[in-house]
Amino acid sequence: MARKQADPTARRAREAARRAAAAQRIGPRPLRAPRPRRPKLLFDLQPPGVFYTDWEIPVGTDTGVMGQVIDQFGADSAEAATMRILLYFRRIYGPNIPLGAIGQLELLLDETDLLTRLSPGPDVTADDARESVHFLHAHGRILIADDGSLWMTVPPGTPNSAPDGTWSFVEQKVRAPAERVDAAT
Repeated sequence: MARKQADPTARRAREAARRAAAAQRIGPRPLRAPRPRRPKLLFDLQPPGVFYTDWEIPVGTDTGVMGQVIDQFGADSAEAATMRILLYFRRIYGPNIPLGAIGQLELLLDETDLLTRLSPGPDVTADDARESVHFLHAHGRILIADDGSLWMTVPPGTPNSAPDGTWSFVEQKVRAPAERVDAAT
């Protein structure tokens, strides 16, 4: 005996009635908490300037990359030490590491009083302050200007950013040492 095909409209009505009855029994679906937005990292924000033209991208896992360098050059080699530094910065900056900007930032941290000003109490070490500065830099809250100075910034597309969608340089925090600026020009 041939089975009669169900009317699609009747089937949709039965399905809607079944869902309504289930919702009445168990209550409404709980609201889902919105996923927190992942902040954009520096490379994705496309910072302006000469210090943001050279990006290093180590390919592979930390263990794999380090293993290749150790196999080729040895564990105590300068190459292995450099790769350890790059992998440390990759944990902060993501897969794209701005070599020129990090070098200038490290120079400013070593040759100015910025770390002293950022270490407000005995519980904040210089290493903690240094890592915090790199974290702020990785999220575009501070940038190195073309003259080598450090500025507080507001990245484009964030609250309080420039209305035309560009970077806002808010306040100069550290001026580059004069002898370094003269040597770079």
